Amino acid sequence: KNLIFMDRYENSALMSDLVGYHNNCKVVLRAVPPGRGMRAGPLVREILEMMGVTDCSAKAYGNRNPYSVVRATYKALKSHEGLDIIARKRGKRVMSLARAKQLNVA
Repeated sequence: KNLIFMDRYENSALMSDLVGYHNNCKVVLRAVPPGRGMRAGPLVREILEMMGVTDCSAKAYGNRNPYSVVRATYKALKSHEGLDIIARKRGKRVMSLARAKQLNVA
């Protein structure tokens, strides 16, 4: 019931910036290019590493009670959308680079 499934960009990074709120605590997760590394506080870093995210920048604002930071982080991660969902919302198709070269698109 409480599981969160998350698509990662190139198996290491977030697709876009995320924001989560809980009890006057705001956690901002910023997407960075793959290979950049993790810059986050110890609570957020541990959660993201368990989710398989190795490239991210995070900052907690406001009330930094550990419970609030953890809940705000999970609320931010719940709003994360994969490439397929973003493409479907925009009315586009997701095509692999190899397929695009085959069709002489890229």
